[in-house]
Amino acid sequence: MKKAVTSLGLIVALSPVASVFAQDDSNFYLGGRFGVSTLTDACEAGDCGSNDDVAGGLILGYDFGNNFSIESTYDYLGRFDTAFTGVNAGAGDLTALTLAPKFNVGVTDLTDIYGKLGLAWWNWNSKVGTGDVDDYTILAALGVDHRANDLVNVRLEYQYLPDMDKDYFDADNHLITAGVTFHFGRHSEPEPVVVEEVVVVEEVVVVEEAKKYVFSEADEVELFAFGKSSLSDGAAQHLEPMLKRLQDFEESTAIIIGHTDSVGSEAFNQKLSEERAQTVANYFIDNGIAAERLSVTGEGETNPIASNDTEDGRAKNRRVEIESPEFVYEEM
Repeated sequence: MKKAVTSLGLIVALSPVASVFAQDDSNFYLGGRFGVSTLTDACEAGDCGSNDDVAGGLILGYDFGNNFSIESTYDYLGRFDTAFTGVNAGAGDLTALTLAPKFNVGVTDLTDIYGKLGLAWWNWNSKVGTGDVDDYTILAALGVDHRANDLVNVRLEYQYLPDMDKDYFDADNHLITAGVTFHFGRHSEPEPVVVEEVVVVEEVVVVEEAKKYVFSEADEVELFAFGKSSLSDGAAQHLEPMLKRLQDFEESTAIIIGHTDSVGSEAFNQKLSEERAQTVANYFIDNGIAAERLSVTGEGETNPIASNDTEDGRAKNRRVEIESPEFVYEEM
């Protein structure tokens, strides 16, 4: 009991020093454990019978709330028969007092695996006159610790005390226990309140009016060379307004119609009007406009807007019409 009181005194003394590392959830805890203890290498000179016994003990610690604790245990490790060479040690009781840092690693929000590496003071109390033997050794332990609620943790631990070697006594101890600890003053952090901000975005419906462009030689717009379907050098500047509309508004579409005068055969003029309309469409496609947004047709000489009997009339009839219908879009 004196050793247990000493261990408690050490924990209390160390807690102000380590409080530099403590968090709001730091707390003292107290508990107990129960399990099976095994004493090995204690039968050098004969058969000692079973080397297993029931064990139990107390747990005392301080949790600094950042996966680090200082922990002490006081355990009755069992009663065992021994047979050391040249010594009639017989049966005796083994106890141990440990002090070690405890390091936790989270597996889930509530469950940790942990390890301990520290010191153990052990005592062997023989009942046949050889007397008590006690000394210090290394403590090593691994375990699983689960937080059941704000007050209670449950754990499963394996503890190893090697090289308990003093005078005639020389053995190792293995201890497997299940335990429970009570954490005083610990509390769960409240769930954060998530405030959803609703942003109302007003949508403005805009109607874009229809646009129509007519390019004819009568207006001194030479999209094509005479009798050819390839674009002239200056064609791009005339097509730019319609191209910009198509690029700026993905809802917009365009209808491209080619026309000719009556000079030449009807078949030639029909083919030429179709090729010229397609050339204009290809210009838009090459500048990023999807082909499905464009409608292309040629009407040859069938739809004149002036007389083909005069040069001025024929110039007006040699034209390309581009019409973009009205469309609606939403503006944020």
